[in-house]
Amino acid sequence: MLHLACALTLLLGLLCLAGGPGGPAVAQEGVKRGFAASTQRARASAVTEVKTLPVVRPEFPVPNEPNMLFYLQRSTNPNTVIYAARFREDGTLDPNEPVAAYWRRYNTTGERLPLKMIEDNFAFGVRTERTDDPTVFRLYVVSYPERKATLRLVAPGRAELTVPAGGRQMRPIYAYIDVDESGLMPSVRTVSVMGHDAATGRPLVERIQIE
Repeated sequence: MLHLACALTLLLGLLCLAGGPGGPAVAQEGVKRGFAASTQRARASAVTEVKTLPVVRPEFPVPNEPNMLFYLQRSTNPNTVIYAARFREDGTLDPNEPVAAYWRRYNTTGERLPLKMIEDNFAFGVRTERTDDPTVFRLYVVSYPERKATLRLVAPGRAELTVPAGGRQMRPIYAYIDVDESGLMPSVRTVSVMGHDAATGRPLVERIQIE
């Protein structure tokens, strides 16, 4: 999961500086400064079982998207990146694009917007790899291709995403990225990943310290 933190750090560099979908000048600035922010690395990580999953920012909207697998939020504003499974008419995963990533721009009207090309190629975009099993795909975020999750069709029109976490398999629900904006360039303080143990269903929180 430490590798996931590194990936999220690069994502954050773009997310917190571009502020979500914006004009081309804002996106370009976010990319340039975002790569500088990506020199941060995970210092420590701990997985904890909890009674209920925490809601870090109750004032932020909680997405309720069709086929949603996972979403990302951060402390700077409520704009949210959604990752959702895509199915064919027969309920099987679309082999050409089994996962879609897009924005919900909650700091305005909540509209759905696609990722910009630069975001898709360098930050939030996902890529999938087929396996010998047509119901199972490997999934990674473009900013860290070495870190792979597993996407599995569990019933027609229903899929499950799992990632390793502290020796377990977690079904992630959302990640919250705490940003320090006090300096000249925003930096990541912590990344929290909330989900459930895939074997037991118990709520899990992974907290990753960044330096």
